[in-house]
Amino acid sequence: MSEMSEKKKKMLKKIIMQLHAGATPQEVKERFRQVLESISSLEIAKIEQELLTEGLPREEVQKLCDVHMAVFREQLEKQKLDIPLEHPISILMEEHKIMLQIEEKLSTIANKVQQVSDISYVSEEIHHLEHIAKDFVDSEKHYLREENVLFPNLEKRGITEPPSVMWMEHNQIREKKKQLSHLIENYNTIGFQDFKKKLGETVEALNNLLPSHFFKENSILFPTALRVIANEEWKDIRREFDELDIAALHLHI
Repeated sequence: MSEMSEKKKKMLKKIIMQLHAGATPQEVKERFRQVLESISSLEIAKIEQELLTEGLPREEVQKLCDVHMAVFREQLEKQKLDIPLEHPISILMEEHKIMLQIEEKLSTIANKVQQVSDISYVSEEIHHLEHIAKDFVDSEKHYLREENVLFPNLEKRGITEPPSVMWMEHNQIREKKKQLSHLIENYNTIGFQDFKKKLGETVEALNNLLPSHFFKENSILFPTALRVIANEEWKDIRREFDELDIAALHLHI
């Protein structure tokens, strides 16, 4: 590693230590803006890998990723990827949009449920929640495409830890989706106030997880993939996506 990269890594370690000590991402972002702005997405990915190899817990690297996103959010939101609609990355990004629309519907309906005092007033909303929970279950194939096709292709090219951090977040999302499904399946067996409380907590967790996770993938992971995977190799990745979709249909995923 070059002397400059070593300096950047030390600064990133300092950021992580401050986060661990209780500093907020916003505070750290302002203190280290100049350093963070000098580090590219690919450099961040490589330094994250080295920090994890040295024994830093993955949860701590996830916090660093949140700070990096906070610094670059405005700049990254303007970033457009010049790829065709049928490209695997375009497909994944379109699925992100769809899942955010589902999450928005979930929030709207959950808010309506919070406004009433008796479950008999929200039978239609419960019906909508059942459909939304099923939509989230159906979205599992999106995560499987990333984990079984995209991530291994990144790992083959030395990008190993960023996919691991994203996979960790996938599992966090899965846990919340499972909680949502279980809650809605069993809404008749728990008190309405308890149902409302648990629904509010689960929806809030998904509202925090999904936009942040998708933004990281759209803005850092996917551009990194486009830089390290050759153009001609994306056809094979698309074929593997399609094969996985067919397998998922047979398994009713």
